[in-house]
Amino acid sequence: RGLEMMEAEMGKFDDAEDGDGGSIDPEMEKDEDDNDFYNIIANKSRQQKKARKEHYAVAPKFPSKEMVVDGERAVSRAIIKNRGLVAHKNKLNRNPRVKKREQYRKALIRRKGAVRDIRDPREGLVYGGEETGIKSRVRKSRNLT
Repeated sequence: RGLEMMEAEMGKFDDAEDGDGGSIDPEMEKDEDDNDFYNIIANKSRQQKKARKEHYAVAPKFPSKEMVVDGERAVSRAIIKNRGLVAHKNKLNRNPRVKKREQYRKALIRRKGAVRDIRDPREGLVYGGEETGIKSRVRKSRNLT
């Protein structure tokens, strides 16, 4: 069944090409048949690779410099990019790892303002002053009216 499928795909392969009726050694004939079969498969493989390469070929990103017309200046990188006005970025935002590290540091500061740190019970015996400093804008008094 496999041979039938190959014959259907590549065309029928004739054994009686010589027409001598067996004057050549059968061993030599077998080797020649194998070489012919190998050549057919190799050619088919080359054609498939060529077709695949043409199908997935990528167009050039920038125009080649050989296409310069007399009297016209070459295209600069700025013209090709055509970015226009771009907002200035902070230096920290150029590196994603550093940006996330800074975001985490700021989040910790915000969290300290909302939730107090857990204190060790052994530290409770000695008053060490206000841990985060005295904040003038925070009032923690009760209205007795």
